[in-house]
Amino acid sequence: MNKLIIAFASGVILGILYAPSKGQNTRNRIANLGNDLKERWNDVTDKVADRIDSIREGVDDMALSAVEKVEGVQFDTPNRKF
Repeated sequence: MNKLIIAFASGVILGILYAPSKGQNTRNRIANLGNDLKERWNDVTDKVADRIDSIREGVDDMALSAVEKVEGVQFDTPNRKF
């Protein structure tokens, strides 16, 4: 996915550089493009981090439930000899 983003950004930058425009306008457009890409990348990484946190919470809940079940089974058998 990183390669796709880099290729897209490179193509856009090259297109802007070869388009007839003033230097300042071109630099501003490139800076704005960079800021937009940075914001989009941050959004993607935030969504991935949120998803990972959600999965982690689910796994923690399942592990706690499993521990509680094991402890319940372990202590519910008073006449068992080991």
